[in-house]
Amino acid sequence: MSLVLKENAMREIRIGKVVINAAIGKSGEPIERAKKILEELTGQMPAVRTAKKTIRDFGIHKGEPIAVIVTLRKERALQVLKRLLAAKGNRIKSSSFDEYGNVSFGIKEHIDIPGVKYKPELGIIGMD
Repeated sequence: MSLVLKENAMREIRIGKVVINAAIGKSGEPIERAKKILEELTGQMPAVRTAKKTIRDFGIHKGEPIAVIVTLRKERALQVLKRLLAAKGNRIKSSSFDEYGNVSFGIKEHIDIPGVKYKPELGIIGMD
């Protein structure tokens, strides 16, 4: 009689959510362009994040919009994550993983993502 070992269900890799953040650092037109780029990439409307405090050296004021963020879940998260990993060559450094199982990596230019074309009116943004 052969023994069948059951895998521990808690050892399976699950993807709860994918969060894409593009910190622009300026309000106005650059934020609007970043919103359009993230919406085209994910198919979901991004939320605008504001500065928590004033940083005079950077010219940022409290409450000023400085970043856009999108949270994806379930099937859409898997689809976008596959495209983002393809932009990184399907390789991630070991330092990108933390002790809780979270993964974080950045993309320098959004045009590195497969299926995304450069549009001169929108420019190029990087994201985490």
